[in-house]
Amino acid sequence: MGVSALAGCSDNSASDDGSGNDGSDDGGSGDDSGSDDGSSGPEVRETTMVSATNNGVPTNMHLNPIATQNYDDIVGAHVFERFVAYNFETQEFEMAGLEDWSVDGETFTLTIREDLNWENGEPVTARDLVTQFRLEKKTSGAIWDFAESVEEGDDEKTVVFQLAEETNPRLLRFAIGSQSDRIYAYHPVYEEFLDQEASAVQQFEWEDDVVANGSFSLESKSEQAWTLARNEEYYNADNVNFTELQVLQRADNTALQQGMRGGELDAMSSMFAPPNIANSMPDQVQEINTPAKWGYGIVFNHEHEHFGDQNVRQAIAHVLNRELIAQNAGPRTKAVPEVATAIAVDDQERWLGDQIDQYETYGPGTAQTDTAAELLRDAGYSKSDGVWEDGEGDSISAQFATPSGWTDWTTATDTVADQLNSFGIEVEIDSKPIGDFYGDYIEGNFGMGAFYWLPGGARSSFPFYPLRWEMLCPDIDGGHGFPTGEKTLPAIDGSGEMTISPLEEIKEITSMTSDEEATEVIRRVAWHHNQTLPFIPVTEKQEQTWISGQKFNTPESDAQVLGVKWASQWLPRVGEFTAAGN
Repeated sequence: MGVSALAGCSDNSASDDGSGNDGSDDGGSGDDSGSDDGSSGPEVRETTMVSATNNGVPTNMHLNPIATQNYDDIVGAHVFERFVAYNFETQEFEMAGLEDWSVDGETFTLTIREDLNWENGEPVTARDLVTQFRLEKKTSGAIWDFAESVEEGDDEKTVVFQLAEETNPRLLRFAIGSQSDRIYAYHPVYEEFLDQEASAVQQFEWEDDVVANGSFSLESKSEQAWTLARNEEYYNADNVNFTELQVLQRADNTALQQGMRGGELDAMSSMFAPPNIANSMPDQVQEINTPAKWGYGIVFNHEHEHFGDQNVRQAIAHVLNRELIAQNAGPRTKAVPEVATAIAVDDQERWLGDQIDQYETYGPGTAQTDTAAELLRDAGYSKSDGVWEDGEGDSISAQFATPSGWTDWTTATDTVADQLNSFGIEVEIDSKPIGDFYGDYIEGNFGMGAFYWLPGGARSSFPFYPLRWEMLCPDIDGGHGFPTGEKTLPAIDGSGEMTISPLEEIKEITSMTSDEEATEVIRRVAWHHNQTLPFIPVTEKQEQTWISGQKFNTPESDAQVLGVKWASQWLPRVGEFTAAGN
């Protein structure tokens, strides 16, 4: 995963199956959210939409999505069309680059919309997508958790996956339904990598002659900005009534805030702004909040002499006043989960149901120090001179890693450290550049530290993904060393004990075709996480997207279309962010 996708401080309850239908497996809504009735759109104006990122200097970045290092995902989102768009407001998928998708037994079929073309006028075909998916098999793309092969269908617009077994339709849809999942592999460019190792395509930096199929094409880039031009071949080009998009490079979040507040910028995909900054924005600037399904948490090294002890992890969870952490880090954009498990805030009640009261909350709004002390004493620890020590006199202590430059995370980490030190667990903050931060986690060179506890995006709406993700944590190559084998835990209802193999059980959902089947497994594995704490979930972020009505017509603040992330990228495609001409 690229750094730009992870920099959430600068990286998502559903309907019956999360896809906008009734749980049957015959595909999505068929709504392409566009104007394809033959009517012409508004007059095209010589207007430039200006946005910005702090992803990196454009001349050092590229537009090959499969090469995540130095890929500019913000620019790529305008240049390449997505398969579908998940609307967090309606909790349904809307068709975009696809016209339809369907699941039938052990096949998953994608139908590319007839009018999806590359900027050179050539149609986007099944050959392009088969090339893309075969390359992504080399890099362990999400769909390959379930698929065995992919082939062209009966015509040039049909792609067919053969599945390893009958598969839960939700999992298949979410596997290609993230806002970062794009159609990009123009076959004449990517064909040469099919017979090479994964490293070859991952090192390909697509900078010259980029072939777009999205609403904009690459025109040029400099050290200061990307310049994109309206793509006349785009199927919804009539909805885009301005000629140019510039994405400026800015060094930090403060510069982005100043640009939005001062009228230099027309939109920002994601920009954290504390209350004082948000409240100082001009009246024409609109803030759009969507669930991130991502947020600040604490990850443990489960092979550590102290933090590998479940009692120690539970004690830390009891000590932390998570509501105070959220209050300090930004209460407007932070939610605290009621239950400490790997299910997003808005989804917990739906999936845990009447059993939710049986799960441990660890006191989200209080510091339960007496309970924490009892847990540590039961594990053989004692307190000496205000510090908790084990039987050999070694204190519970850690360098607490946190990424430098993520301002709200820095504040959260300061609060965590204060609370733990006051209790007698010695914590010293270790702020690292993002590369070193990830590197130490990947190598298992840590005791505990800050890390996101949900993988983020639409995919995290279905508990299968975050529950599995916390155990495997592929973002750090499993560097937290969490044991996934059989465990014996207290029963959920308090009547004795239960035995669970959490990773094996969560994998069972793969072949379950209904929510009713999956719910019992989700509750058991959620209970496992609640008791063993692979992570401590502290806060979940609400994304802050920004659009300005200074030069552009914008939707009403309660419009459902704002539920698609990112609104600044989606609205121009569907004619909801148009140049006003004033």
